Amino acid sequence: MPKIAILVEYDGEKFHGFQRQKSLVSVQQCIESALEIVLREKITIEGAGRTDTGVHAKGMIISFYTSNLPQNFHRFIVSINGLTNQAIVALAAAEVNESFHARFSCTEREYEYYVLNTRFPHPLFSGRVYWEKCKLNLEIIKNEIKSLIGKHDFTSLTNKSYNPKESTEREIKNAEVIEIPEVNGLFKIQIRSNGFLYNMVRVIAGTLIDIGKGVLETRNMEEIIRSKNRKQAGITLPPTGLYFLRAYYKDYPEISDLYNKSWSVPVI
Repeated sequence: MPKIAILVEYDGEKFHGFQRQKSLVSVQQCIESALEIVLREKITIEGAGRTDTGVHAKGMIISFYTSNLPQNFHRFIVSINGLTNQAIVALAAAEVNESFHARFSCTEREYEYYVLNTRFPHPLFSGRVYWEKCKLNLEIIKNEIKSLIGKHDFTSLTNKSYNPKESTEREIKNAEVIEIPEVNGLFKIQIRSNGFLYNMVRVIAGTLIDIGKGVLETRNMEEIIRSKNRKQAGITLPPTGLYFLRAYYKDYPEISDLYNKSWSVPVI
């Protein structure tokens, strides 16, 4: 049976997470409802990540089987977007190999967390960034984030309860702080890894903020990781500023094409 992959973005503030939940509005439910209208059949999607309530996505990959393969994918995504109430937007779509699975074929994922460090909040960024009014030492934060890169036991940087049967080791491929020059005080913490533990990015971001504020005394990120003690790390930031940026796949170049095509959809 044919299989389709779609690149989507969504406003996480409007949903109770990605995964379908009984009596609650989820991203999965809304996308499946739109697809079932367009394709006129029952659809079940799989996502590259299962974001929590309030977490946004700029580049989420979903995939699903269908017996009604669209003849024109541009018109197909336009039809979907007409049914998702602007909170979810399909950016590009393509047929993929039947072996592809948005979640299980994914080898790496990338997230970013936006922080606005200004004296007063910015009303236009409400629900989109984390506002921190205390002056941060951004140079220290930029230096400390480097300690995350590599393979480590991230027990200190997750809210997941300890389970001896589950590994807490992950490999972070890239971690950096990027300032947004167009907006005074706005920067993002961007992290790419082969896997993330529960709340891991939000705890990392909160720990970096606390380090930048000087509230973790003399502790640095390397010592916090080595301690394997959640109490040594910083706060868990809210989902407000967290975005699923991209999913990576080794053997499916058509997915890379979706990201490349996402800004070249013609107006119909």
